[in-house]
Amino acid sequence: MNLIRNCLLAGLLLYICIFLIQGTATGAVLVAAIIGILILLGIGSTLFISDEKQLKRVEMILIWCSILVFAIYGLLVAGGIL
Repeated sequence: MNLIRNCLLAGLLLYICIFLIQGTATGAVLVAAIIGILILLGIGSTLFISDEKQLKRVEMILIWCSILVFAIYGLLVAGGIL
């Protein structure tokens, strides 16, 4: 593993620890912390993909998922639900 991957992995582990601490300290955010940890684990798994074609496909899926989440959030805010 090169230095960039090690730094990204260290950052992911740091944020996972922060999510765990916040989730255990504040029960109200436990579900959000678990969802955040799962998202970070999904993103972190891309660090270990060696096939360029598969990596590009996974990155495109993640980009479109994030666009979809922002669009849903925008619709919920515009609709007055959030």
